[in-house]
Amino acid sequence: MCKGSAMVHTPSKSDALYVRMRSDILSLDLLPGSALRLPALSCRYGIGVTPIRECLNRLSIDKLVFIEHNKGFRVANLSLDDLLDIERSRSTIEGELFLQAIRIGDDAWEAAIIGAYHHLLAASPVSVLGTQDDLDRWNRRHAAFHDALIAGRQSPWMQRFQRQLADQLGRYQKFIQIGLRDLHNSHPDAAPKAAEAYATAVAMSPHDDLYQVALSRNVSAAQTVFQAHVNLSIQAFESLMALVPANTSMAQTLSVPAVEIQI
Repeated sequence: MCKGSAMVHTPSKSDALYVRMRSDILSLDLLPGSALRLPALSCRYGIGVTPIRECLNRLSIDKLVFIEHNKGFRVANLSLDDLLDIERSRSTIEGELFLQAIRIGDDAWEAAIIGAYHHLLAASPVSVLGTQDDLDRWNRRHAAFHDALIAGRQSPWMQRFQRQLADQLGRYQKFIQIGLRDLHNSHPDAAPKAAEAYATAVAMSPHDDLYQVALSRNVSAAQTVFQAHVNLSIQAFESLMALVPANTSMAQTLSVPAVEIQI
């Protein structure tokens, strides 16, 4: 490299493929539980079978793809048990990061929280029966608010685990939101109560509590308030599934036992 020149990192084709395929799984363009056939994926992404296989192995580490013995690859399933496990794990990891952030966060951290909170407030309340644009806006601003809350943390491994959990949770949120919109058309009698149950998980009130705890630097209340937020979401998801008719795609998908995760 010439003296004085800066090294510019250009993503490799394999990295670009990984980003694209990962995005397709998280956005549900590749449906939960669907088979991932190498020739079809090669055509879809315009790249050879070997890098496709390498990418799928990489995604299996993220628990977004699983490998069936003698059958190949499949997009990771969704299940209620798995969703609740993600929420509980999130409580432990993100709750601790939130506590760390309150202890070490500076003025810039606080200002970012204020901005993210007001953006979320402007997008609330959100209804699954509203437009997809409204839901997408809320999803982005909700993620940005939670990212702002823990932006002052200094735990690289916990940050990595938190990001994985947040991505997995985002996939569930999108799946449930789409499912409730479909329910409005297929089961109009059941849809209002199910939507009301889900609304508890996206309500502004628990986010108000997190906001107040952060700005007041209330270390003693941080984990308790975060745990209450997660518990509210768990209760909302459990109530929701009790209201969704068993013959719907959402109920059938989420009732399938989760694939065992090997550590």
